[in-house]
Parts: sequence; structure tokens; C-alpha cells
Amino acid sequence: MIKISVYNLAIGMHVSKLDRSWLSTSFFRHSFKIKTQKQLNRLKAECDFVFVDPDKSVVSNAIKLPSKAEAIKEASNEVNKTKKLLVNHFKNIQKGVNIKLRTLIPVIGALTKGVLDDTEVYLYITMLRDKHNSLEAKSIRVFIFFLAFAKHIGVKKNLLEELGVAAILHDIGMLSAPQELLQSAFISKEERKFIENHPQIGVELLARENTFSELTLTTIKHHHENFDGSGYPDGLAGRDIGLYSRMLNITCMYEALTRNRVYRKAVYPTEAASILAFNAGSKLDKRLTLKFIEALGIYPLGSVVTLKNGKMFTVISFDKKCGYSVVPSELNDSDEVKPEPIVIKPKDVTQLINVNSVAT
Repeated sequence: MIKISVYNLAIGMHVSKLDRSWLSTSFFRHSFKIKTQKQLNRLKAECDFVFVDPDKSVVSNAIKLPSKAEAIKEASNEVNKTKKLLVNHFKNIQKGVNIKLRTLIPVIGALTKGVLDDTEVYLYITMLRDKHNSLEAKSIRVFIFFLAFAKHIGVKKNLLEELGVAAILHDIGMLSAPQELLQSAFISKEERKFIENHPQIGVELLARENTFSELTLTTIKHHHENFDGSGYPDGLAGRDIGLYSRMLNITCMYEALTRNRVYRKAVYPTEAASILAFNAGSKLDKRLTLKFIEALGIYPLGSVVTLKNGKMFTVISFDKKCGYSVVPSELNDSDEVKPEPIVIKPKDVTQLINVNSVAT
């Protein structure tokens, strides 16, 4: 059997197993041949992946999956294609050219599908790519991190394209700012006012076309609102901030921390995760922050995680080749025999309980 994303399925393939229990789907059987488009649509709506039997499938050639190297190359090409289009559109907006931003939607949709199909590959190339400060490069990184986050917590598939558009165009309002402002480590009070108004400027720019959904526009407008009410532009707090804006705020903070900026060098992902955890419950939604860290599989030393056996462990070290070393969380100093650490991978973690946090 071959594990395959529901987006790569085709009529004629024989499904041997679904990725969830019998009771949680509308399928009477979990082993069947796909015969109609309706079945395909149901699988895409209800599952993330399935297991396919090539020997029982009529279109076995369609099941052949690309190698890791091929997948990385294909993903890089998609990212570069989108980046070039963003560069062109962003430059035209800065020049005052009346350009139709709706032409970006099909390309963003295609990239959304790619990220959902092969999230690990896209996260991999995002973490490897040079962390340029250009708006288009930053926007694509935020887009990929955000979709990985949304997929992890189970956001409905029919919303992901609209949310992907919001993620990739979240800072489009900054295009009206002078270049020197974007490159300055110090800004005046007047410049600060402009920056705090850029989400509203972006929404107004997109709203002119009567194409972008209310979900997309609202998510962009409030992506700098903080959970404690200290954000902008409206000073919203708590659950008054939409779920997806709260998610985008977390994503943007993580992306910024892991990229070299004019006033601060990039930090390692584990340190960034610790900084997110420090802000959880104040600037950031605590529950969502833990889910974001969980989605990326980045666990700072001292993090408490639950494994598939249901037991809690504490992360004590990390090795790039081997993974995380953990020990049982419920250890007493009086215990004469200390258990040997075990090595785990992010996929072994079912839940992140707590993160050892550090201040920014």
C-alpha cells in the first residue's frame, strides 16, 4: 500500500484504508475502488490522505510518487514562480500602476494545493531558503507556515484558499510606505502611525476590486491585533480578534524572529518558539501558540510533550541527525535509578503541553 494525499487521487485507484475511523466518515466501506468524481470530492472533503493498493488500481502509473529530490525541486519551482509574480505586482503597485490583484488568486490557489499536498517539503525549502527581507520572500514564508498551521489544527479545506490569499497578501499595505522607512532601524511617531495603519491600507487596496472575500479582508485587517489588546489598528483583545487573525499574528511573529531584520538578527527556530511561548497569554493566544509550535515540530529544551503512549516527557537535548532526547516528566530527585533518555522525532509527539519560554 502507498500513502497518498487526497489531492493526488484519481478515478480508478483502489483505496485500501482511510486516515480516520469508520464512524468519522460517510463511507460505508474503507476499502473500495474510486469510480466517480463524487467519491473523489467526498474523499477530499473528509480525509487528508488514504492508503492506495497499486495492484488493485487501474491507473497504477498515476500512483507513482516523485522522489524527495524531485518533490523539493518541484516545490521550489512553484515558490519561485509565485515569487516572480509577486515581485512584478508589488513593483507596479509601488509605481502607482493600476494592476488587477485578482490575477494572483489562481497562482496562490495552486501554491496552496502544493503546500497542503506536501507540507513537509515546503517547510523544508522554506527553512533552507535565504531569509531575504523583501516583502515577497517574507510573504511566501508566512504563507507556508500559516497553511501548515491551519492544516495541523484542522481548518476546513474550503477556507484554506481564502486564508492562503490573506497570508500571502497580509502586508500589502506596506507597499505604500517609503523605502527608507522599511529599511530604518529607528522610526518617528508619525512613521509609527503609518505602520500601525498599514493593515487598513492593505484592506482598502484589495477591497477596490470587489473580488476578495470578507474572510480574507478581515484576517488581514486584524493580523496585528494582540490578545491582550495592545495591538493595532483597532486595539481588539481576546476572542474579539478572529481566529484566523490570531493565527496569522503568531505566524508573522515567528517568521520575523527567524529572519534577519534591520534592527535584529535572526534567532534559531527553537529560540523563536521559546519567545512565542513567553508571549503566549499576553500578546498571543496561548492555546494557538502551543498548536503552532506543535505544527512545526520545534520543541525547545524543557518543553513537556505527550507521546503516542499517552505519557508525558520533558525535552532535554536536541541533535539534528537523531532528534529530541526526552525523559519522563514525573521524576523525583529522590529516585535512585534515573531512566535513560529516549530519542524521539516530532512525529512521535501527539500534544505539546508546555514550552520553556524566554523573554524577547
